[in-house]
Amino acid sequence: MNSPCTHVISVEETTKKGDFMKRLLPALLSLLLLISSAQASILPAEGVQQGFLSFTGMEGRRAVVLCESLSVCDAREGKKIATLQFGDHFIVTESWDGWATCYASDGSISGWVRSDYIMIDPAYYVTDDDTPVYAWGNTLAPRVALLDPGETLPILLDREDWVVVSLRGAAGWIKKTPKDTVSNTYFRPEMLQNITHAALTWNNQYIELTDPYKLSELSQLLTSVEDRGGPIAGCPFGTTLRVTSGGQSYELSLAVDSCCIYRIDNRDYSYARNRFTSEGAPDNDVLFGLFGVSVW
Repeated sequence: MNSPCTHVISVEETTKKGDFMKRLLPALLSLLLLISSAQASILPAEGVQQGFLSFTGMEGRRAVVLCESLSVCDAREGKKIATLQFGDHFIVTESWDGWATCYASDGSISGWVRSDYIMIDPAYYVTDDDTPVYAWGNTLAPRVALLDPGETLPILLDREDWVVVSLRGAAGWIKKTPKDTVSNTYFRPEMLQNITHAALTWNNQYIELTDPYKLSELSQLLTSVEDRGGPIAGCPFGTTLRVTSGGQSYELSLAVDSCCIYRIDNRDYSYARNRFTSEGAPDNDVLFGLFGVSVW
């Protein structure tokens, strides 16, 4: 199989229904219109695509290509049928074992892509002025780029003072200004220490958690975590957990294997260390078991 992520710019015809990118154009234009009208410099992740959910009955999230060009295959480890370019968008419903589904906005599946070269449900940094980009998080570091006003780039990592953005297969650090804020308060795990309501979307089921004892257990699991610093490639995110804590609502993406990771604001946190073994090995059933389901 050809390399899934190359620097050769080419576009091939894909499904029998027509060109893949033509079907994605309406969704891409909608995103660009949203970006052009935004007042803030950081656009938060969009979450579940409600139009796609209504049309297909599946939870899907927008993904963006991070490398120069990316192969779309007819199956995992299969034959290349198309090429996507840096910045192209599509819908993902599954991501596991290094691969992600690749849906057009109308719900038809077009293939699979390598998940190492995409970002699912990204936030975006929008430059308001000429913006320097540094090699690392220090204004004394080498400058790797100078962005023009109005450029929009996926955020790979969001720190309190810095953001790391994607630069066509590379990465660069941008120093935040005081007005660079997201719509919600910068997330910290301790915000989940008093969960009063929780709901898990699992295999198209909506499972609510109301037992106070189990809600307390869930709060402990989601706050006693290891901050992994940014998104971790390869973890199979396949379900959504919505919680209410301190009067605020939060939406977490959960990995559904032994990764034991939840993702929020493009940042991953390890949770659910099994307290019943001396080794402390990860066990996702600690969390999912609170909702009466098993990931295995």
